Amino acid sequence: MIAFFTVATAFDRPASERLYTQAEAEERDLSFAAALEHYEASVAVAPSNRWALRATARARWLRARSEGGFEPLARLERVRRDANAQRDAATVDALAHDLESFPPGEVRVEARMYVAEAYAARLARTADAERALDKLLDETGGDPPLRAQAATRLADIAMDKGDAAGAKHAVARAGNDTQLAARVARWILRRWLTRFSIATLALFGVLAGAASIRRLRGTDALGAKAARAAELRRFGPKAALICVYLALVAAALAGQYENGHTLPFLLVPACTLPIILAARAWGLAGAQTRSARAMRATLSALAVVAAAFLVLQRIDFSYLEGFGL
Repeated sequence: MIAFFTVATAFDRPASERLYTQAEAEERDLSFAAALEHYEASVAVAPSNRWALRATARARWLRARSEGGFEPLARLERVRRDANAQRDAATVDALAHDLESFPPGEVRVEARMYVAEAYAARLARTADAERALDKLLDETGGDPPLRAQAATRLADIAMDKGDAAGAKHAVARAGNDTQLAARVARWILRRWLTRFSIATLALFGVLAGAASIRRLRGTDALGAKAARAAELRRFGPKAALICVYLALVAAALAGQYENGHTLPFLLVPACTLPIILAARAWGLAGAQTRSARAMRATLSALAVVAAAFLVLQRIDFSYLEGFGL
């Protein structure tokens, strides 16, 4: 008789569902110790009940955050359940202060992440966010995906500020995250190429402009100056037609793809046209030695590439990823 009662109780599905429902209510009320007990009891009473998987998962989640008798978890959950808490500096600062007294464990790690996200995304206090993320990465425990997220967030903040040293620091804190390391390396390369491209365009403009102005003010006969001007006028429409043709063809090809972005293919030729005209004017006005022509050709080609790079970087740098950038 006793054995029969025990077996019947062990598979009492209505009882297990009542325990599960009670545990859910207790978890909502922040009574985590009682919720853990009743989640586990629900599974023990009827291991095959329809809530068993959910109850097991919730029990495992709570047990992993039971440090400090669930008091740290209750403190964190009160803030997390407030939709406006991350926008309130006083609330976030209070949690940042209180979590320093939490015992080591998952809750303290998650509280640091919550505080860091609030500082970075809601309160625009990036220095405080960086400190919170660094402290999180100093923790000996914590869920590995959350730690990886913290390192990535730290790198994102540094890159948004243009802080190469901070981005490298985030990579060092990330351990063996090769994906983050590659992304930061590409960002640093693009940052260097941006500066190089701006310098190249500036140098091209200065040299081409100076040569053209110097020749205009020079002692050449008026006929020679008029001939150069006529040659440049004849060259202009041809260069424009070539740029328009390339822009339309490239834009049409890009439009064939579902996520094709035609704007870069229109802007790159538009930015290239003045460079081509300036290069032609420089060629007509500059020295005609082999070394001078080679230098002009090299710098003009670099200027075109620099302009294309800056346009693509500005509009959608995902196009650059195909080139390892």
